[in-house]
Amino acid sequence: MGGKTMNEILYIIPCHRMPERCLHFKGKPMRLCARCFAMLLGYMCTPVAVAIHLVLPFWVPIIMAIPLLIDGFTQRWGWRQSSNSIRFITGILFGIGQSILISTIVWTIVQYVN
Repeated sequence: MGGKTMNEILYIIPCHRMPERCLHFKGKPMRLCARCFAMLLGYMCTPVAVAIHLVLPFWVPIIMAIPLLIDGFTQRWGWRQSSNSIRFITGILFGIGQSILISTIVWTIVQYVN
C-alpha cells in the first residue's frame, strides 16, 4: 500500500528520455529531457500567477510558446540540431507561458461569474 516512488511518478510524464537530450546530475542523465524538465519548472509558477491574480492578454502565452515550437519542429524536420541549453530555455518559457494562460483563464472566469 505504499505510495508511488518519484521514478514511477516521473515515468507517467510523456517524454522521450533520450540521455543525450537530458541534463546530467552527478554524471547521470536526469529522468526527463531538458525541455520537459524546464516545462515542469515553468508550470511551478502557476500557483504564484494565480495567487497574484496575474491576467495578461492571451497573445502573451502564445508568443512564449513560439520558440519551443520553432526549436522542436526545426529539429524534428532535420533542419538543425538543438542544444540542451536551447531546449531548457524554450521549455521554461513555454511552462511559464502556460502558467500565465492558466491564471488568465481562472481570473477571467472569476470576473465573468461575479
